[in-house]
Amino acid sequence: MSTLPGFPSTRLLTWRGLAVGIGVLSLTLAFVQPARSGAAPTPQAKATQQSGAASVARGEYLANRVAMCVQCHSMRDDHGVILDSKKFRGGAIPFKSPWSDSEWAYQAPSLAGLAGFTDEQIVALLTEGRIAGRQAPRSPMPPFRMSQEDAAVIAAYLRGL
Repeated sequence: MSTLPGFPSTRLLTWRGLAVGIGVLSLTLAFVQPARSGAAPTPQAKATQQSGAASVARGEYLANRVAMCVQCHSMRDDHGVILDSKKFRGGAIPFKSPWSDSEWAYQAPSLAGLAGFTDEQIVALLTEGRIAGRQAPRSPMPPFRMSQEDAAVIAAYLRGL
């Protein structure tokens, strides 16, 4: 392969271009990285840092539409329709166990206001599936593995009911 006099070879240009590109990328990353200022805030702190209304709205969405807590923890009319005035006030589980020999809850407790629970306990239940020092909930309550932030906003929503 021949090159014109006074011009570097194509191979040399490729290596120079690669070196320049790496240098530019390194400098860019050095200046763009965010500054780290101490420890990251806890999920509960993040939930409270969100605007109160936005946090509660997200908790309402998660409890009603994603985790579906409302389905078991609410009273229903004679036609099986959830009573708006009785949402999250506890109620009969709307379906029976598919296994006759299983431990099954037939009544769901009230979640309105989270009486008898701290926010930390509810976050532990929704992230780890249980609360330390208490018996794990019986089926059909699933052992949720939510993020700490999602669990915290659900707790904030339920606390306000």
